[in-house]
Amino acid sequence: MNSEGWIAVSPRHNVRLAQEYQHLILKPPGRDFVVRTLALRKVGDMPLMSAELVIAGTETRREYPATETYPLHFRKTYFPASLHGDPQVEFQRQMRASEWLTVPPPIGWSPLSFRSCFLPGKPFNRISPFGIEPEEQNIQVALEQPLATAAGLWHLLDAAYGQITTLHNAGFSHGDMELHNLIVCPSPLEVQLIDFENARERNELSGAQWTQACEADLRLILREAVYLKCALGEQSGSMSEAAEARMESLFQNPNRFRRAILRQGSL
Repeated sequence: MNSEGWIAVSPRHNVRLAQEYQHLILKPPGRDFVVRTLALRKVGDMPLMSAELVIAGTETRREYPATETYPLHFRKTYFPASLHGDPQVEFQRQMRASEWLTVPPPIGWSPLSFRSCFLPGKPFNRISPFGIEPEEQNIQVALEQPLATAAGLWHLLDAAYGQITTLHNAGFSHGDMELHNLIVCPSPLEVQLIDFENARERNELSGAQWTQACEADLRLILREAVYLKCALGEQSGSMSEAAEARMESLFQNPNRFRRAILRQGSL
C-alpha cells in the first residue's frame, strides 16, 4: 500500500482503500476482517454460503502466502450443513484458466472456503439495459440506446466472447456463464471471467456433452449480441456470425430480430 492508500488487489488492478481500513493492512488482526459482504445464500435462517471482501488476518497470511501481496481479497465460505462444490476443484480450474486468460490465479482454498483476487468492477448484467420480458421488448430498448453506449457494450461483449472461445479452444468449458460472471473492470478497461466452480475439461465429457457445454457458455452472450445489433445494425466478426447462425435456438421469433437488424442497417 502506498502513501495515498492505493493497494494491489490483483496483478492488473489497484483500489484506493478507505482510511479507516488502512491500519489493518499494516497491522492485521488475528482473523480476517470483513470489509463488505457481497452475497449471502440462506435457507430460512440457515446460512449456506457467504461471499465477502476481506482483509487477511495474521492466521490467513501465514496459511496463504499470496495474501501478503493481496491482503484485500475475495473469500467465499461454505457452511458445514450446505451442499456445495469442492473448493480444491474450483482452485484448480481457475488456476488452469489463468494460464490462457488474464484472469488472475486463485489465492487458496480449504475444505470450506475459496479465496481469489478481487476484481474491481461491475457485473455485465448490471450495465446491460437488456434482459426484459417478453424478449421482443428488447428491440425497443436497443433503439433507445445512444450510439456510444451500444458501441461500448459491443466492444466489451466481443472481448468476453473471445475469452470464452479461447477457453473452448484450450479444451475447457466455463459451465456457469451467466452475465453476472463477466466483470467489467474500468481500469484497465476489460472484461474478466469469474466463478470457475462448474468448469469442465473436454476429456471429462462425451462429444455431445462437450458441444452442449460450449453452446451453453455462449448462449447469453449471443443473445446480447443480437440485441446490440438491433441498435447498431449488422456487424462483422465471429461473434456476429455465431449469433446469426444460432438465431433459431436463441429466440422464439428470430425473424423479428432479423428484421430489426436489417431496418437499423438501412437507416
